[in-house]
Amino acid sequence: MRPTARPTRRIFLAGTSAMALAPLLAACGDDVPGEEAPEGRAAPAEDSAFPVTIKHKFGEAVIDKAPEKVVVVGLVEQDALLALGIVPIATSNWFGDAPGRIFPWASDKLDGADLPQVLDPANGIPTEEVIGLAPDLIIGCYSGMTEAEYELLSKAAPTIAQSADYNDYGEPWQESTLKIAQAVGQPEAGQALIDVADADVAAAREAHPEWAGKTAVCLTPYEGLFIYGPQDPRGRILQDLGFTFPEQLVDDGSDEFGYSLSQERTGDLAGIDVVVWLDYAAAPAGMVSIFEKTDTFEEGRFFDISDASGSYYVGQSFVTPLSIPYVLERYVPQLEAAFDGDPATEVPVVED
Repeated sequence: MRPTARPTRRIFLAGTSAMALAPLLAACGDDVPGEEAPEGRAAPAEDSAFPVTIKHKFGEAVIDKAPEKVVVVGLVEQDALLALGIVPIATSNWFGDAPGRIFPWASDKLDGADLPQVLDPANGIPTEEVIGLAPDLIIGCYSGMTEAEYELLSKAAPTIAQSADYNDYGEPWQESTLKIAQAVGQPEAGQALIDVADADVAAAREAHPEWAGKTAVCLTPYEGLFIYGPQDPRGRILQDLGFTFPEQLVDDGSDEFGYSLSQERTGDLAGIDVVVWLDYAAAPAGMVSIFEKTDTFEEGRFFDISDASGSYYVGQSFVTPLSIPYVLERYVPQLEAAFDGDPATEVPVVED
């Protein structure tokens, strides 16, 4: 078992909440010291796909041919790769304990291939370990990769960092998917993946015109009330479903994917049409007391997603072309039940 350290605040808040911290700290890499890295699996490239240049926060990655050994140093990019028929040789630990960090919505795409090795990013990207795997492509679109990490990694292989156009961990899944598809020589297949998942979201939105312009937010109790902002995938998917971000929770001073408000600001949740809590049971008594005085609580316009929900708990933060249909099947009925404003309506419980 490899010892682990406290994860960086960014890694922690990008996807985990208070109740998810313990398993992350206790998690061990799935690799065994001295054991050879998995083989991975590549897929044929489309005609005229190479060479290709991918722009990112720290410059450009130039890829001359279809990669055969792809390492994922971001937190979710394995899904797009698997959907394109490519099994990475390594993924990054985030939360959840699925082997190789390949979750139920993506596991059938392995099709008998070796599971990826799992890297531990608790203290940042483990650059030496990544380089030791001798990759020919490194992907970190959904990441907080630093320039120093990029400089090291890019000397070993073409490296795709996060976009400069968004906050770290804020790049839309559509852009990440297309960049990944271009990097592996399958831009048309990547666009098709995007179109299918976008159609699923559009169908859910069109089936609920009553959500248009109404407010919804996803949050978790951490350092007060941690708000997943408009550039976070959890916030963005609510907007894609027709909701708007509550103006009373906007923090113009934040350059992150989210931000903390003081516990006393829990009262600002009043008037919001749907509040999606991650780990409500972890909220301190004072926060609960304030929330229970709001109309949002009294009218039942909220629900909780916790680790008791199993893979759905992880999937709600994995906003990818493979996870979206899986999540919507569970998320939409919960949003429907909370939105109706009738406290007698029970929000479906998901325990995957």
